[in-house]
Amino acid sequence: MAQEKKNDEIDLLELFLKIYIFIKKNFWILFISSIIGGALGYSAKFFTNKHYESTMIIETYTLKNDILVEYINSLQDIIEYRNYDYLSSRFEIEKEKLSGLNKIEATKISDDKTKKDLEYIKVFTKSINRDIYNQLSAGIEKYLKSEIYVKNEIEIFIEQNNALIEKIDKEITQLEELKQKRISDSQNVSELNIYNERISSNDIILGLIKEKQELQKHLKFATPFRIIQDFSICKPIKRATTYTLSGFLLFGFITLGFLINKEISKKVNSKINI
Repeated sequence: MAQEKKNDEIDLLELFLKIYIFIKKNFWILFISSIIGGALGYSAKFFTNKHYESTMIIETYTLKNDILVEYINSLQDIIEYRNYDYLSSRFEIEKEKLSGLNKIEATKISDDKTKKDLEYIKVFTKSINRDIYNQLSAGIEKYLKSEIYVKNEIEIFIEQNNALIEKIDKEITQLEELKQKRISDSQNVSELNIYNERISSNDIILGLIKEKQELQKHLKFATPFRIIQDFSICKPIKRATTYTLSGFLLFGFITLGFLINKEISKKVNSKINI
């Protein structure tokens, strides 16, 4: 067993030695070919379209986050099929601008510490045309508004909020009337009790007013989504490093494969000749 282990160690050492000798022998060929590949990769950036990335942060009062994410992500299928005529009619954006859009992806934002989903959604995009970003958020909103389900959900949302506001108004009116009645009926009661009743009624009325204001705020954003951060920050994607490294490695591996094949063929031919 000890002898076999020693033989294995010797064989492995010989293998590494052969690899080292082979690489040392062909080092300059591998190095020069890799440099040529890196140079070609770097020059590729001058012949390819520059891409831009931008992100929008949104929230919704009218739809569930999962549904909104699903609707926005379905746009990627349309983009991949290059159905820009359809997108142009739904977004009301020129086809020439939309044809530069090549990626749109919506994801729910989660808290890094708790890993729980927050109320916000991130919409990430890539495009070769940066001019689209001043119209894209409005285009996505128009697209969603034309969807029957979204339209119905918004109508229901408005009806429910208006009904709640009307109910709160009635409760506030009743409380005001009750407060005035208590004050007038309690002339023979101590001033302290009257004061306490006023404070109690005022607190309830104030709470209802705040609830009403929150509902009115929601009604103001009775749309598919509310924009927290628009596609205003647009940055070009730097590909020079990626292209250079890819060309360097690709040409290096191709040359290495060619040299290995040449070496194997040489040894096979020498054995055949023997």
